[in-house]
Amino acid sequence: MTKKAQASLEYMSMVALSLLVIASVLYVITTFITTSKTQVNILGADAAVNDMKKAANFIYISGHPSRIEKSIVIPRGVHSIIIQDHLILIRMEVASPATGAASYTDVYAITKGNLTVYGDICRNNICNPGTYKFVFKSVDPNLGSGYDVNITRI
Repeated sequence: MTKKAQASLEYMSMVALSLLVIASVLYVITTFITTSKTQVNILGADAAVNDMKKAANFIYISGHPSRIEKSIVIPRGVHSIIIQDHLILIRMEVASPATGAASYTDVYAITKGNLTVYGDICRNNICNPGTYKFVFKSVDPNLGSGYDVNITRI
């Protein structure tokens, strides 16, 4: 009878150890997937900011009456987009895997020209992911506004 009990105990120990190993592997895989998604979103935001910067600098260097349209991909997880003065900033929402609470990281670029925005980049303060068309247009220096480039989402 004791041999059967010992065998049962050994079997249960092996099952418990196996479950512990499987749970650990699942935790590592889940953390890796979450981190990968976050990194992809941040790289997408970096590409969007750099595309906007290149277009704004091109308009600034070309001068008035330059105008171009450019498609920009906005990634998932964008909390807000701020365009003012010489700054293009995308604030990304990043979830902490340990707590699940939201934290933020900023992806930004500095342009040569002073920027202004017509309308909202994020409609109703919601930045949905997707491809959007933006118009980058030179501001007439005779207006005396102090701005060099206007960015409008169409």
